[in-house]
Amino acid sequence: MVLVLLGELFSSDGLFNMVLKSLAKINIGLRILCKRGDGFHDIETIFYPVNLFDEIDIDIKPSTKNTNSLIIQSDNPHVPKDKSNICFKVIANFFKTFQIKTFHKIKIKITKRIPIGGGLGGGSSNAAVVLKYLIKYFNIEISTNRKNILTVASNTGSDVTFFLFSKPCYATGKGDKITLLNDFKVDYDILLITPSFNISSKWAYESLKLPKDYRKSPLLKDIKTFPKDVSVLENDFEKVVFRKYPELDKIKRILSQNGAIFTSLSGSGSTIYGFFERNNKSKINKCAELFKAGNYTVNIV
Repeated sequence: MVLVLLGELFSSDGLFNMVLKSLAKINIGLRILCKRGDGFHDIETIFYPVNLFDEIDIDIKPSTKNTNSLIIQSDNPHVPKDKSNICFKVIANFFKTFQIKTFHKIKIKITKRIPIGGGLGGGSSNAAVVLKYLIKYFNIEISTNRKNILTVASNTGSDVTFFLFSKPCYATGKGDKITLLNDFKVDYDILLITPSFNISSKWAYESLKLPKDYRKSPLLKDIKTFPKDVSVLENDFEKVVFRKYPELDKIKRILSQNGAIFTSLSGSGSTIYGFFERNNKSKINKCAELFKAGNYTVNIV
């Protein structure tokens, strides 16, 4: 598929025909099981959607030219507008996989609320929302094309598959092998603290420095509800991330000292989250105010 990026030429003028919510996620436990031969890692984690979302304005129209074009715009200057944007990648994968022969003008505007590089899956979520819209627009029958749809998602990004569901899931493989957890529910308010810096997932994985024969047995696969023993919900990235960014370890300790019953790094960071009892709103509000006084993005979800 030839897909031309038109960059900043498009400005928001009410032409978009659909506004979609693109939810964030947290990882409740994230364990590295082994290093694969293809350079990736097998993991296990519990993906949990949270009510923090970007907005995706998307419009598709037939093109009179013998080419496809894509315009990407965002209110956040750090969102790439070129081929490095994951929305470009998912569209290209979709057109190739489903052999779309007609030509289209596609316009996407991303209004960012999910912090970039915070381990909350904003980019993967954006891609999944675009993929679901493409499935609907091109009348792709889901039941007969499930394998192809999941292949598009997995080839686009490891977390994209989860965001097709956006329900609590146990994930393994690269994060793309999903099992729904219908009874898993977090009955707590969640405080998200994101510092001003972000963390590269590529750097985080490389910093693990795992030997080729590294193996770890899964512990999370039998968890169906939020466990009483939260010690199993460790995030293996904390070891390397906290060493380079001790501020994150400090955030985690402050959350615990101020009433969080569980706190963790999400993904490979940089967001730290804490669970607070819902029957005592003063604790989470007081803790949120502590961080609002600093250079942090603070969200209660």
